[in-house]
Amino acid sequence: MKLKSTAIKSYRLEQLEKQNSCCALCGDVIIDDAVLDHDHKTGLIRQVLHRGCNSMLGKIENSMPRSRMNKDRLRTFALNLLEYIETTHTDLTHPTYKDKTMRALPTRGMRTKTNKKRYPKPPKKLGA
Repeated sequence: MKLKSTAIKSYRLEQLEKQNSCCALCGDVIIDDAVLDHDHKTGLIRQVLHRGCNSMLGKIENSMPRSRMNKDRLRTFALNLLEYIETTHTDLTHPTYKDKTMRALPTRGMRTKTNKKRYPKPPKKLGA
């Protein structure tokens, strides 16, 4: 059976109540950014998520084929992710990394939003 678009809001609120007002992914209380998640391959409705959790889920699902990620590999990846992020692995810094002071400096030859104010484009020459 297909849910009518006019019934989405009431169905989402009903499901959210069944979930004790909590996001099905992160478990935090949803206050004002609830979305009704669905499987984009089948169209079947899953549960209510925070907008951010739903966005992250979509990014993961959409990148799985590209990154050759199957469900077993994703499970292992997800279980290891937080510990991996929080662990310092080496004392070497990547050559492209810029600390806050370096990021504040103008990039040579590039007109970033910040640099446009500091270094306006030179006026066009007449007849050029």
